[in-house]
Amino acid sequence: MNTSLALDVTPTSALRFVLIWSVAMLALVGLTGRRLRLQLAGLLFQTAFPVLLAVAFVAIPWGASKEFPQWWERWWTHALPVATLLLAVVFWLPQQGARLSWFGWWDFRYPLTTPPSETAREEAGEALSVTPGAPGERQLAVPRQAGLRALGYLLLLVGLAGTCVPTVVLSDQDSYPEWLVSNGFLLGVTGLFVTGYGHKVLVLARTRRARDFPSLPVSEKTWVGALLWPAAWLCCLAGVPLTLGAMSVMMDSVEQPWWVIYIAFTLMIGGGALFTQGRKTFLVARRHRARIIPSPRILGAGSYTLYLRPFDDDRRRTAIHDIPLPGAMGGPSFVLSGRSAEEQIADVLRPVGPLIAVGAPGERLPHVGAVRMYLPRTPKEAWQEPVHQLMRRSRLTVLTLGTSEGTMWELAEALRLLPPQRLVLFLPSMDKGDYERIRTEIDATPHLNRTTTPGAYPSPRLPGSRLPPCPPWLDRSDWEPVRGVIHFDADWTPTLTPVMSTRGDPRRNLFVALLPGMKAALTSLGEHERRTGWHCG
Repeated sequence: MNTSLALDVTPTSALRFVLIWSVAMLALVGLTGRRLRLQLAGLLFQTAFPVLLAVAFVAIPWGASKEFPQWWERWWTHALPVATLLLAVVFWLPQQGARLSWFGWWDFRYPLTTPPSETAREEAGEALSVTPGAPGERQLAVPRQAGLRALGYLLLLVGLAGTCVPTVVLSDQDSYPEWLVSNGFLLGVTGLFVTGYGHKVLVLARTRRARDFPSLPVSEKTWVGALLWPAAWLCCLAGVPLTLGAMSVMMDSVEQPWWVIYIAFTLMIGGGALFTQGRKTFLVARRHRARIIPSPRILGAGSYTLYLRPFDDDRRRTAIHDIPLPGAMGGPSFVLSGRSAEEQIADVLRPVGPLIAVGAPGERLPHVGAVRMYLPRTPKEAWQEPVHQLMRRSRLTVLTLGTSEGTMWELAEALRLLPPQRLVLFLPSMDKGDYERIRTEIDATPHLNRTTTPGAYPSPRLPGSRLPPCPPWLDRSDWEPVRGVIHFDADWTPTLTPVMSTRGDPRRNLFVALLPGMKAALTSLGEHERRTGWHCG
């Protein structure tokens, strides 16, 4: 007996299914607490949604060729390149899901710090020759969360428009398509949920602003960054159709002469390069609009994460995620993160607190990621004492290993001063000999061989090296900003977790690669805070 299963899928039924699914997910996620809501959304982004889009990517050519053969025969060379955008979203969604799950996993409470006093503000202003309240001068202020506020207002407008759909459609049903009339109620319910989420985003913008530090714009020419934004958008918007259009020409290579295929391939790569240039322009625009902290006195104890690193490697840590021959993969080339490696690091550490760093002397524009402050580099006491105090008052100190004199002093001071749970080390791409040199010098440091020293955190130290053995995969040629994460147990036993390579891979970025190593480190920090109570400095 032969049986067949016929599926009568119409645009109306497909839209109804999508709306019911969206309403159910919004209701499920919206009725839960913040942490559970983020974890549920992250789980959906990493599992259900990529699978649905992957099925849609496969179903588009199959279904179109069956149901609309004449249309498909004419337009398939244009439809397939556009369909690669679905494949791009399949790669993008798990990364965003990992980000949401990470933020929902932790529950680090922010300290009840008081705003900086007027005296601290005046001292900070005097340090940079800033006159508080003077017209035309840089003002010490808390920056607004402009991006979140814009998203919140956009969601409010879209949600309110959706709630009006049932009333508008029922007033004159004959003037609207059948699919809109039959799904008007679902559109209205979806609009209600979207309006609620817009309100939540606006509340989040106010909450984040309350946690920010008073800061100064890096210069009075912030308009340069504002001008770079439209230029970056133009590059990105021109790169996408250029790449997809050239790809459609190459897919019809049978009827094209060789020189047309050559030009199309060049344009496809050029479109990807133009899009990449747009991403880099966005990064430069953010640098022009960056803000700096005028004085360490602005920072409250336990309200920030301190980031220490060798200045000569700033270029590697501030590069964006890139792949060879951008544009050759089509859609996946357009979902690479435009955030620099340091911005990815700041996002990973955001549950603990904002990332703070000392800026390199003489740099014209601060790199984005960690908020910079600037200290004098000579004499040594002029910068060592502020860094010493920043370590003591930080909630967590993250240090990238290096062989420079300043970085070696910072590493020795952190090992002497901090509890093991409040110190995390990043292992960058370096020569094995340089790493062994760091181990040898640290083990030979006299004050690290004693159980306690004046001003240091009293904790047991096991005999042996302070750092783990050199891993066999360590190599300078990797050009990765972070190759491993080192965290310490309560007895200073080091644990090294390798970081997956992200170079040339659109499926993961540095944020995702850092999660396994940072999860163990932040878990140790959370247990330490619950066991000892909050104590910084």
